[in-house]
Amino acid sequence: MKSACTHFLSAVCLLAVSLTSLAGHPAGPAPVQTRLKRVALFKNGLGFFVREGTLTDDRSTALLGPFSAPSHGAFWVTCPGRAALSSVVAREVAASEEIQAREMADLLRANVGKSVTLYTSADPESAITGEVIAFAPDRTPRPVDPYATGQPSDARQTLPHGRGQFILLQTDDGTLALDPYRVWSVQFADAEVAQSFLREIEQVQLVANLATPSRGDWLSVSYLAKGITWAPSYLIDISDPKQARLSAKALIINEAEDLDSAHVDLITGFPNLQFADILSPVGRKEDLAGFLRSLTQGRSAGAGAAVMSNVMMQRAEFGLGDRAPGQPSVVPDYGAAAAGHVAEDLFFYPLEDITLAKGETGYYPLFTETVPYTEFYHWEIPDYVSEEDRYGQRRREERDKPEEVWHSIRLTNTTNVPWTTAPAQIVKDGNIIGQDTLNYNPPKAKAKVKITQAVSVKAEQTEVEVDRERDAVRLYGYHYDRVNIKGTLSVTNFKGEAISLEIAKTLSGELKSTTPEAEDIVLARGLARMNPVHLLTWTLDLKPGQRREITYAYQALIRR
Repeated sequence: MKSACTHFLSAVCLLAVSLTSLAGHPAGPAPVQTRLKRVALFKNGLGFFVREGTLTDDRSTALLGPFSAPSHGAFWVTCPGRAALSSVVAREVAASEEIQAREMADLLRANVGKSVTLYTSADPESAITGEVIAFAPDRTPRPVDPYATGQPSDARQTLPHGRGQFILLQTDDGTLALDPYRVWSVQFADAEVAQSFLREIEQVQLVANLATPSRGDWLSVSYLAKGITWAPSYLIDISDPKQARLSAKALIINEAEDLDSAHVDLITGFPNLQFADILSPVGRKEDLAGFLRSLTQGRSAGAGAAVMSNVMMQRAEFGLGDRAPGQPSVVPDYGAAAAGHVAEDLFFYPLEDITLAKGETGYYPLFTETVPYTEFYHWEIPDYVSEEDRYGQRRREERDKPEEVWHSIRLTNTTNVPWTTAPAQIVKDGNIIGQDTLNYNPPKAKAKVKITQAVSVKAEQTEVEVDRERDAVRLYGYHYDRVNIKGTLSVTNFKGEAISLEIAKTLSGELKSTTPEAEDIVLARGLARMNPVHLLTWTLDLKPGQRREITYAYQALIRR
């Protein structure tokens, strides 16, 4: 496609034409001003837009736009009633745009027809006086028709593109051609100097053809397009020992279209949008070969990147200072959560009357709710038998690091809305004490959020080989040793208060014993492996200064 066509219908040419038809209507299609009524936002940079407008007369053609570039298969025009939509045609038309002069050559282009004195150097003797009668136009790429006879299919353009390199100056001695980029200075005879010029471009025009149109009939345009997204985040206040105050907000980043008192739905869930990264041909962003290539590759070259977010965990405690009496709290109160609605496995959180211009980012409070929570500590220990049935504890530099015990909270979602995956900042008594990711959590479910590492809870673990039966099993050309392994976990609470500690250990093999007894879940991921995979869980109550020890034994087939 032409390089000037950078956004589908973003500069649709709505030309006012003075000609009239025999029926008394202006010639050409009637512009239909559609209003963006609602948009549903996904968190990956996609939005589903719905526009509505009415016909201003009974002309059989209507000019639509501007819209964002739609995804393939997701652009629909509806015209109910008598109007009856016959077709919609997308085409490129010649137009012009105003360019502000930024350099000497631009200034000369803007003043074609003016009398000037040009200086090609600082020497006054280099002066040339005359009238600027022409400026060489810029040459844009002209794609060769790959399907026409007599032309190579791999040709990209007939002539190289580039900017105009000469002006024609009518002097007393004749017509002189000069390089405008070598002009030192210009003196204009006229006091009025133009500082902008019109440049020819190609724009996209979308024309709807109607069978029996009538003034006042309405039409609807819906499409899935990139360029807009929402980013949620949470603030969790655990100043109360049992009830947490959970506040949610949304940032809407709009690089697509102006929103004017529009209804916005914030979507939570994981929809299947197979062609979201392939641009619709009606956008005229690709030629036929490019569109077919996009179908094969699953992505258009100009589709834009999906929005992704990475959450950096805050492990240290940063004090904001104790809140003085009467000082406003850092925790907002946004009111109860809106009801929203569910469509299959997607949840739509509604916002009304949103006005946000293209290029702006908006902050929108969602809700503040009180939910129950519990504090706990947890220690997670990985499996040392790989999927290839080879044993190996961590690398040396990892073994030298202390075990990580995390201070966390477990929230129960007692609200009427699901919690979408988002950053969660935890505060207590006006201080930020951590930040983690709050994962998707439906109503009535529980969510774990890390606060900070528990450096006052010391944990140690070892695994030792008890005995080995060499070459015990031969299978599929591999040799396995049968190894008996004993593990020991020890933990000491150096905090000045009692804690509840959850320990989770994953191991591959046949579990022989645990002391104390652990909750044992056999995971499905071990079904296709030589060794079954177990998830062992212990919950320990530790008093201040108390040390507890756990032992377990298992047998594993280790590939030689």
